[in-house]
Amino acid sequence: MKNLAFAVTILMLGMGVHAQDTSSLSKREQRKLLKEEMQRQADQEAERYAKLVDHMVKSATFVLEADMLYDRYGNSNMVQYTINFISADSTRGVLQVGSNTYLGRNGVGGVTIDGSISSYEYSIKEKSDVYSVSYVLRSPVGSYDIHMTVQANGRADARVSGNLSGSSLRYSGRLVHPAESRVFKGSAL
Repeated sequence: MKNLAFAVTILMLGMGVHAQDTSSLSKREQRKLLKEEMQRQADQEAERYAKLVDHMVKSATFVLEADMLYDRYGNSNMVQYTINFISADSTRGVLQVGSNTYLGRNGVGGVTIDGSISSYEYSIKEKSDVYSVSYVLRSPVGSYDIHMTVQANGRADARVSGNLSGSSLRYSGRLVHPAESRVFKGSAL
């Protein structure tokens, strides 16, 4: 939060100085300069987030906040990301599916599985900056294979395969750092 306040202050001071310099420019030229500045800031933010994604994948510390779930037939459901997520904290992991309309075994209308992570592997396609992540989540109720693809901008898809043959669920959403995540974990099985 302090960094954000500092950045806004610097930006406002810079715009004040910039506004004094551009008084002789036409409105069109001023808009063009403003657009270029905004693009430069967006590029810097994208680069910063790409470095964060790289760190999260390599350290196995992330939360995939799902905004869409797909069943094994490809049917999709828009979901609330605060109760539908996959998280990893280097050695421990959580899978959760929830619903706002039902009260499930986990207290948030679904199922929460808490377990240990094993066989964590990742690779990156350098040309496209896409990460492939796979690991096994071992819990008291079974083992789950998780295969993820993560883009440098943080968009991620994860396919979770369970104990039963043919059962799978796909999470689609945004990868965030656990410190920035706003998920609510229900009671685990």
